[in-house]
Amino acid sequence: MRQRTLFLLAIFAFLYPRLWAQIPQEVKPVRNIVVMIPDGTSLATLSLARWYQRYKQPEKIHLHLDSLLCGTVLTYCSDAPIGDSAPTTSCYMTGIPSQSGFISTYPVATDHDLYPLDPKRAYQPLVTLLEAGKWKFGKRTGLVVTCEFPHATPADCSAHSYNRRKYDWIAPQMVHLPIDVMIGGGTAILTPALQQDLKAQGIPYFANDLQAMRSHRGSQMWALYTDKDMPYDLDRDPEKQPSLAESTRKALDLLNDPQSEGFFLLVEGSKVDWAAHANDPVGIATEMLAFDQAVGVAFDFARKDGNTALVIMPDHGNSGLSIGLQRLKNADKQSKEVLFGQLTAIKRTAEGLADMLNKAPKDQSKELFRTYASIELSADESDALYQCEEYKHSPIPQAERKGSAAESGLYNSSLSAVVTQIYQRHMPFGFTTHSHTGEEVFLAAYHPQGTRPTGMILNTEINDYLCRLWNLQGELPRLTQKAYAPHQEVFKGYNYRIEGKADATPLYLEIDLPSAQKLRIYPFTSKMEVGSLRQFKRNQATRLQAPNNAVWVDKTQTFYLNRQVLDLVSKR
Repeated sequence: MRQRTLFLLAIFAFLYPRLWAQIPQEVKPVRNIVVMIPDGTSLATLSLARWYQRYKQPEKIHLHLDSLLCGTVLTYCSDAPIGDSAPTTSCYMTGIPSQSGFISTYPVATDHDLYPLDPKRAYQPLVTLLEAGKWKFGKRTGLVVTCEFPHATPADCSAHSYNRRKYDWIAPQMVHLPIDVMIGGGTAILTPALQQDLKAQGIPYFANDLQAMRSHRGSQMWALYTDKDMPYDLDRDPEKQPSLAESTRKALDLLNDPQSEGFFLLVEGSKVDWAAHANDPVGIATEMLAFDQAVGVAFDFARKDGNTALVIMPDHGNSGLSIGLQRLKNADKQSKEVLFGQLTAIKRTAEGLADMLNKAPKDQSKELFRTYASIELSADESDALYQCEEYKHSPIPQAERKGSAAESGLYNSSLSAVVTQIYQRHMPFGFTTHSHTGEEVFLAAYHPQGTRPTGMILNTEINDYLCRLWNLQGELPRLTQKAYAPHQEVFKGYNYRIEGKADATPLYLEIDLPSAQKLRIYPFTSKMEVGSLRQFKRNQATRLQAPNNAVWVDKTQTFYLNRQVLDLVSKR
């Protein structure tokens, strides 16, 4: 009996890792990785997008990503079960969960951490999969988004900050990395100085120029549209802005150079999340379908290429969307027309219609709702518009607004929010929140040899799988210690000073060299200069290129930079 028990225990011990391991033990490396993230997409969003498509085109029952679905992902922060885009995508890229607002940066330890942390590493930049591929193998890099380019998810791949809002820190890192192909929003954020930095690196930049993007044939390109985020797909002018699918196809064309070492591409359906925050079911469904069209483009490429892996998953859920709600009686007996007829009849998102309302002549609100939303405004809905502070054509003076609409529950100072509430009145969809939610999200993947993750995966395990695709197991922590060491360690024994105001981004870190010269390292770039004070005054210092960007963190009053910078200076 004892021998039989020992035998069974031995079998169980052998099988136990396989019973729970969701990552294939053997993953054949590939040349290219495409990661696709529909930001803030709950499982209900997939269903809503499918029904929207099926209602309008009955023969189209499935999404492009349906055949790739293989599991779910549990996403979370280092200290909270409900994720924020910044730390959740950075976990996919670095393997370490982080805190709300942190962009590929080591989190600060708290008394309720979900992940074991080393307090001494707080605020240290963490090397990402994109950076590792670029530095270790010479991989080319691309980001395709519909938000502004330094927003959380694209920044997670290519920059570092404890504050996702610090675009003045994040954007320079992306420019100086550099990202080879960038397509998205944010022309107002790419300053003239950053445009000049792109030019100095030989990277063409196209601002609001769709035809130039389409005709470009070089190996690198930045193409940005609108001041910040791009319009929702339903509101987009196809003569001025590309679809996410077109941008994805263009990025793949430019990155897929047979003479290169392969590439990493991130494609984000950025504004699925924004529509979910707004509780706009029209925006949610149409943005998800626009993302799915991009999935179709990437999947076709991967199948034809035969050396590309495709991994698709959201970073977190959002809004608590439900198809059906309490006021919909006998839901199981309602027709598709009742459920989805109004949804599919609307021709603009709430944001898009709000923009039209403010640009149209006075007294056109009812006609615009009739034409673009198939909604006949009721008296209280018209009043809600007039009471809205943002509605430019209201007959009610600003000081007298917030009247009966506040009592009816339709009042909001935001015009797009009022339009959303009117939309919701006419559709049977519910929402529990305007914020993120903590349920698992879907996982879809393609590997040319079929070795893809399955089952329920942790966000840290997604990074493990991505690293295996490039034989980078265990490499990211080692690269982090090399690429982002504190300047106090790198220049131990040297005299150094941080020049600039203590409460602002410093001008540079200056180190006294044994040769009586000085080394200056500039924040958020790879720029360095060496020379005497006289040479610096005459702008004659020698310019050098560090192996990677130096990242300044004011919380620790530290420059994090590559340990090899002194070797580069000595060999110049």
